[in-house]
Amino acid sequence: MSRTVKIECGISFRLRETGATKPTPITCFVEYNGKPVVKIPTGTKVHPAKWNPEKERPIGGLKGLESAEAKVIIEKLATVKAKVETEYRNHVNKFQSYPDKAIFKEQVIGLLAGATTVKASDPSQSLIFFFDRQVKLSREGKRTVLKGKRAGMRYRENTIRSYEGSRTLLQEYVEHRKLKRLNFDNVTMDFYYDLRDYMFTDRSFSLNYFGKVIKHIKLFMGEAKELGWHANEIYKSKAFIKVEEETDAVYNDIEQLEAIHSVDLTGHPGLKNARDLYLLGAWSGLRFQDYSVLADKARVHGDFIHIETEKTGVFVAIPILPVTREILESYRLEDGTYLYPKPISNQKLNDYIKIIGKMAGLTQPVSITVPQGGTRVHVTIPFYDAMGTHTARRSFATNMYKHYRLPTFTIMKITGHTTETNFFKYIKMTREENAQLILDTVNAKIELEKAG
Repeated sequence: MSRTVKIECGISFRLRETGATKPTPITCFVEYNGKPVVKIPTGTKVHPAKWNPEKERPIGGLKGLESAEAKVIIEKLATVKAKVETEYRNHVNKFQSYPDKAIFKEQVIGLLAGATTVKASDPSQSLIFFFDRQVKLSREGKRTVLKGKRAGMRYRENTIRSYEGSRTLLQEYVEHRKLKRLNFDNVTMDFYYDLRDYMFTDRSFSLNYFGKVIKHIKLFMGEAKELGWHANEIYKSKAFIKVEEETDAVYNDIEQLEAIHSVDLTGHPGLKNARDLYLLGAWSGLRFQDYSVLADKARVHGDFIHIETEKTGVFVAIPILPVTREILESYRLEDGTYLYPKPISNQKLNDYIKIIGKMAGLTQPVSITVPQGGTRVHVTIPFYDAMGTHTARRSFATNMYKHYRLPTFTIMKITGHTTETNFFKYIKMTREENAQLILDTVNAKIELEKAG
């Protein structure tokens, strides 16, 4: 679903200081693509007592301004409004995207001052504008995946939304730091460290989120350079890195999954639907965006679920394990059609699975670390509070390796991990569990050899 760019923007006029005892500046407020708004000085002043805030114009007559003075202000405000509307519509019609707010403000101010062109407002110098351009081309199918199994194919909506999230973060950074713009030449190591400080100190975002934003900046800086939009190469520096942190998220072992499966949810259809969705994820290894919409994407043939995964676009065959079979059969109609559990939002399933985990008795304390200001701090919470939608997929990978002892590459065919290094970072095994696995496997082999 593509983002709708509105052809009209909101325009209003307000006084800088409504309680002033002398004439105060009139400011033009322009709103589009959410807040904060663009504030443009009109170059006019009026005494608050002679201003009508409802009609957004000066008061004339005996209690107001003289007719000629009021007319000058009204005409000036009309000129400002016309310039704003024209420049906004021109940009939207040409680029099918919202203008960069800092550049738009500078451009309108320049035009109001009598300039015919404003070089500094050239959108081709703005990294944020380039984000908008690439998002637009991606949605139109004119920018496609360049490598991997999906090379030449359109970018998926989740990927495009991720770009938009980083773009919004950068716009908020620019406005919070009161910068005029974020041009390609502004992407320096000082910018890198300041953005990191903003995301950690001012916004309390995680290290992984910062890493994702940097990843997108490096991606689009590279694409812009290939197109000849800039010559800046700082983004290639070894210090300008996409950082990431290992998580210590929990997983459900086999006994816990059985406890979740055994919870009596009679009279709680919403919770039962959520429990079934979660268990389908825990016994299939699919991501939430796949196991939550099986009705739209999955096809059951014999002992397998065939599905094209949302993130990678790869077709996979998922074995229908006993719990999965039981759940699927409970949603099967007489004609053999599967209805599947109803899709619900990620947040809603996160909320429900915590309730179900508590009902299943998963109340033991667990110590985890959570991101805080670019670092991680230890907290102790009930186990069920640490569970979420992604716990299901992590449980599948860990149980298949640790409990059922399947080869890593067999499991990776389902989970989509491309290297064993990433796979072992993903599954949850302590050093003692890993040592125990080796010990049990060797002892089992010895017993087989003795028996033979």
